[in-house]
Amino acid sequence: MDKPRVADIRGIPPAIAIEQSNPVKSSRSTVGTMTEINDYLKLLWPRIAHAFCPSCGRGVRPETAKSIADQIIARLSGGLAGRGGSPNRPRAIEVNRPYLEPAGDKTVLITFWVSVPPKTKPGDFFDFLQQQGYLRIWLNGEIVRVDRKQNIERLGARVQVVQDRITINEQNRARLIEAIETALRFGRGKINVIPRTAGPGSPQDDSVRLANMSPAISKSVADTAATTNSEIPFSTGWHCPHCDLDIRPPTPGLFSFNNPLGACPECRGFGRTIAIDLNKAIPDRSLSIEQGVVRVFRGQEFGESQKDLLRACAREEIDIHTPFEDLPRRDQEFVINGERRAGEYTDDDYENDRWYGVRGFFRWLESNTYKMHVRVLLSRYRAYTTCPSCHGGRYQPDALNYRLVAAVPDVASNENGDRRSPLQLTLPAFAARSVSDACDILRSVAVPANDSTARMLRNEICARLDYLCQVGLGYLTLDRSTRTLSGGEGQRVNLTTCLGASLVNTLFVMDEPSVGLHPRDIGRLVRVMHNLRDKGNTLLVVEHEEQIIRASDNIIDLGPGRGERGGELVFSGPLPKFLGARASSRSRPKSCRTIERLRDGDATNDGEQVQSAKSLTRDYLSARKSIPLPKSRREFSHTIRISGAHQNNLKNIDVEIPLHVFTCVTGVSGSGKSTLIRDVLYRNLLRTKGQPSEQDPGACKSVTGGHRFAELVMVDQSPLARTPRSTPIIYLGLYDRIRELFASLPEAMSQGLTAGAFSFNSGSGRCERCCGTGFEKIEMQFLSDLYVRCAECEGRRFQPHVLKIKLQGKSIHDVLDLTVTEAAAWFAQIGEKKSLSDPLEILEEVGLGYLRLGQPLNTLSGGESQRLKLVSHLVERRAARPGNGGEIAPVSDSAVGGNLFIFDEPTTGLHFDDVAVLLQLFQRLVDAGHSLVVIEHNLEVMKSADWIIDLGPEAGDEGGE
Repeated sequence: MDKPRVADIRGIPPAIAIEQSNPVKSSRSTVGTMTEINDYLKLLWPRIAHAFCPSCGRGVRPETAKSIADQIIARLSGGLAGRGGSPNRPRAIEVNRPYLEPAGDKTVLITFWVSVPPKTKPGDFFDFLQQQGYLRIWLNGEIVRVDRKQNIERLGARVQVVQDRITINEQNRARLIEAIETALRFGRGKINVIPRTAGPGSPQDDSVRLANMSPAISKSVADTAATTNSEIPFSTGWHCPHCDLDIRPPTPGLFSFNNPLGACPECRGFGRTIAIDLNKAIPDRSLSIEQGVVRVFRGQEFGESQKDLLRACAREEIDIHTPFEDLPRRDQEFVINGERRAGEYTDDDYENDRWYGVRGFFRWLESNTYKMHVRVLLSRYRAYTTCPSCHGGRYQPDALNYRLVAAVPDVASNENGDRRSPLQLTLPAFAARSVSDACDILRSVAVPANDSTARMLRNEICARLDYLCQVGLGYLTLDRSTRTLSGGEGQRVNLTTCLGASLVNTLFVMDEPSVGLHPRDIGRLVRVMHNLRDKGNTLLVVEHEEQIIRASDNIIDLGPGRGERGGELVFSGPLPKFLGARASSRSRPKSCRTIERLRDGDATNDGEQVQSAKSLTRDYLSARKSIPLPKSRREFSHTIRISGAHQNNLKNIDVEIPLHVFTCVTGVSGSGKSTLIRDVLYRNLLRTKGQPSEQDPGACKSVTGGHRFAELVMVDQSPLARTPRSTPIIYLGLYDRIRELFASLPEAMSQGLTAGAFSFNSGSGRCERCCGTGFEKIEMQFLSDLYVRCAECEGRRFQPHVLKIKLQGKSIHDVLDLTVTEAAAWFAQIGEKKSLSDPLEILEEVGLGYLRLGQPLNTLSGGESQRLKLVSHLVERRAARPGNGGEIAPVSDSAVGGNLFIFDEPTTGLHFDDVAVLLQLFQRLVDAGHSLVVIEHNLEVMKSADWIIDLGPEAGDEGGE
């Protein structure tokens, strides 16, 4: 490994770096697994969840001879049983037991089932029972003696053998337990208890007693008594004796979707499966069948299927000239699913005149996936859809038999008029609740007093859920896929994991943890960081948010400018001194009177005095400098209208978004901003314009106004590249021109070097050992992969003979090592201002002048990636005026009305001064005739907008308005 460019580092404690980017790529990772809450849940669920029969819905739990005896005595002696049972009671009562309260002693039969061998005569079977010491059986509701001659011609597959007849009272408890134990042993863990004497337990008496009960309990009693009044079944296993149905015992593996025992067998725990997306197969439903509404049937390759469809429509008298969306639902189903028939379609169905449907056509294609072109064709029409088996829950059906019974009321039951019905949640239903709701539900669950392990597990889960709420993530759900989180959300989830681990004496290095947080939620994040500090930890936070800067104990300000104009230690000390510090060294603490050159390993001696330097950060914090407000607000005449948006937490809202102005969408974290703009607006507009979308559009009634702009541009924080091979100069499409310049040099032409030789992604000029990456990857198995500088090219990517070719004194490696600012000036000097310098000046204007031309894109933050996407679009569309310093060109008269730009928190990673520069670019975009929709929490951006759309009032279910 290369030695760090530093003279000396001392006093570093064990360190944890919490990056801003979301490193998770696996679909298996969720908020629950990332915070380790799922690991605790799979241990807690078997201890506190109640088992229910999937058939009849009754509670299920293993019994013992003593517990069965206690229940029989309690029930038949006038008292209700003690544990489990009806979910409507404030305390749990015995499961599977009728609510009968007969008075006085009562005789019961203890019976167990014995299988009758096939073709066995009743007499022979009775002789066998006598040899075992049993003289009575329970048959057709009566006791039948086997030691007497009976007029029975045939027995069933099994018979109930009477173990004992016992009068129920406390004196006979020992005999009752003994009889139950024996019956359980011979009955393989299953017995029946049959009351023998008539009395208060009769249906007539039950109806009188039920009339005095509450409606909820009386219904449960009536249902139970109707089926088990004559025979009360018991079982010692995880078995419903009423339905004779076994359920899988609760084990930790059953409650983990990463374990084969608990994962859904169809989606294997992912929650999604790959299936044909009908929206891709039938993208434009305004077309008629004759016009080729089924996209795959167009053209010559599958034109025969279009003819089959037309013949089938003629046979069924379906109008082929009417737009498909206007056809009756029955006709649409016929086109999609084909003719109804039992079983699967066979080859004869495709060859004969039977219509197989669009789905049948794709089933036929899937049977020919051994052909490459078929696999390519299917990939165009496939999409990830919710698993039809687990409905996205990830768990197999056996795990759903266990439900958490909480003391909080069930809202659905309350709407039906039953206010006492408690909440029952399966594990996937619990994980689908918001973090704040899950915490309240778990606290209301009763934990056995003698189970200290369950109590410890619950407290640990609640603590981690509390941490998530404290950092402003209470709107997330535990089943939320981690790779869908923004960089700021992923960073705060990691922070709560560290809090849950209760680490001390640790250095936490955080990169802008406030990303994506509303100003209201930043105070909560500060309290969490203070809690970490108070536990004895050290926090080093890279941040531009004013609230966090003012809440810090110590300030380290670097600068004074960007890129090569920075790298100096401007100030280090307490915040009050920083705000009152002057530009001279006399205002600094003695220990900070040095300038640390942070680049090229150039460090000064400790005794060197600090030079005078101006701090832009101090100027903005002390209000000496500020971002000016617009002098006026723009008017608008056209809008995009969203009607009835009800995706996720949106409450069926109607929104108008003005065009040709600067619109800012605000609201607390989790209020529904991204859902409204990204899922509803962006994806529905993509479908309107006939462009593909990776995911289904958000649910709404309609989105109109898409014809009023030319192009839709989404500039989000998603990574630009997964590999280090792509760089800013390649992403902007400028590297081809640079390679042409080098290939046109006489030295290159004399050696036969073409433009391909100056490519580090291919060609003969790149280093053969590292393949042009400049480093080698060492897989560390269970640790993170290690990247070391290539020993062959020493990180220069190219072979020596290529590096000897120099343009104006610089090799291809030297050019790639230039910053954007340096490169813009250098290319202008060598006469490449129009083709290379002007695009790079736009990149410098958005605050990215410090990036190097050859810097891998996978090292950029979310905010840097977002601004680079914007510049890429401006360069690609030739929106910069030629020869005018990169000015944004106005919309031409032929354009429909400019482009619609959508930005998702573009100020991420920007200093106050960089925000001012970015706002100037936004205003120039709007002045050029474009429309801007910006999702943002930055107050300066809000103040500069022409139109505000505020969602809320709170996050999650309390937002979306």
